[in-house]
Amino acid sequence: MNSLLISLSFQHLLSIMGAALGCGLLIGLERQRNNNQVKEQSFAGLRSFSICALLGALCFLIHLSVGIVGACAIIAFSIYGLFKQKQDIGSTTELAFVMTYFIGALCVYQIPLAAGLAVVLTLILMGKPYLHGIAGNWIKDYELRDGLFLLALLLIALPLMPNKPLWGAVLNPYVILKLLILILVVQSVAHIAKRLLSRNKALILSAVASGFVSSTATIASLGMEVRQGHGDAKSNAGAGLFSCVATLLQLLIIVAGLSLEWFTLLLLPCLLGITILMIAGYIYVSNLKKSNFSNSTDLPKIAAPNTPDLVLQNDIDAESINDTRMFSLKQAAIIAISLTLIQAAVYGLNLLLGDSGLIIGTLLASLFEVHAAMATVVMQGSIENMTLVYAVMIGLAAHACSKCINAWMTGGTAYFLYFAPIQILHITCVIAAIIYWV
Repeated sequence: MNSLLISLSFQHLLSIMGAALGCGLLIGLERQRNNNQVKEQSFAGLRSFSICALLGALCFLIHLSVGIVGACAIIAFSIYGLFKQKQDIGSTTELAFVMTYFIGALCVYQIPLAAGLAVVLTLILMGKPYLHGIAGNWIKDYELRDGLFLLALLLIALPLMPNKPLWGAVLNPYVILKLLILILVVQSVAHIAKRLLSRNKALILSAVASGFVSSTATIASLGMEVRQGHGDAKSNAGAGLFSCVATLLQLLIIVAGLSLEWFTLLLLPCLLGITILMIAGYIYVSNLKKSNFSNSTDLPKIAAPNTPDLVLQNDIDAESINDTRMFSLKQAAIIAISLTLIQAAVYGLNLLLGDSGLIIGTLLASLFEVHAAMATVVMQGSIENMTLVYAVMIGLAAHACSKCINAWMTGGTAYFLYFAPIQILHITCVIAAIIYWV
């Protein structure tokens, strides 16, 4: 008889049974407290769950066949308990009872995993009121629909997409779809964060959310508000700086999906730049509370993340951004295709003119879209190639300068004087940190 009960040492057996008992007690304690709160006779409580976990460990220690028979018996017992209920109070306890048996059995083979599953199961059981509240009241119909679509892209479409570049290192269908999914995820996270944060943070969050789609459009929209007298130059400049935070975050996300080496190089410099932008932006935006825009209905309007790039929508209130969709598939597709085309253009210049073409292409592309230019550079090689490092720094500097010009043209001198110094300061620190780390 091939039994683990005979082959294992007494100390090992004690650790297995002790782990199984601990897992059963943890899960059973939660079920017992739940039974006391609802004041209803339940299928199983503290002692039943503890015995179930011990039984699972003991059966599988004796023999695999004994463990399978025990599992069938536990499942049959749970089904009997489910049909014995006088009223439909759900099947959670019965399912948890079956899982407790297998968690006890898992202690025979992998105690850490079994303990982790016990904790996860307990958290799920404890989270009933919160999970029911989120599913029934908090999540809206369109959020469920968009979430399912995003999961379908991630779990079905992405694994089926061919992972092969069609021209050099660019035009890879898998990378393009992954970029599209990243943009949709970023928009979804911004949407959820907007719902969670309080109303007085609408300006900051709207700027960050809009920045993930187009920081240039956000800065231009805020500048137009100032020029038309509908916004405060200082607070709008602060919101514009927060949109630049989204630029650096999105840059890190894109680079992380392409090269871990480049991501490691850019992580600390970008975090330094983000810190500078957030401190200055918060100081500027705090001025909003003292201005005439302290009322929620008078918040400055920002280009919405779900609207086409570079389109100013002054009639959209900051509180109503993303109130019908978690993301815009059309907008995300436009961004992904634009990034891909820019990458192809920079790559073509690199093939045609060599390193000079790469730098020229990066410079020109960064004036409009820094992420595509950076992605193209990153895909060309490692950080040991200093030409690529110089191209990254030139691209970041060119993009920062283009935003300053954008601020001056749309918002005027006051808006520019608040925005430009911090913009130049943060990108200078980013470039200096890159030089130091490389």
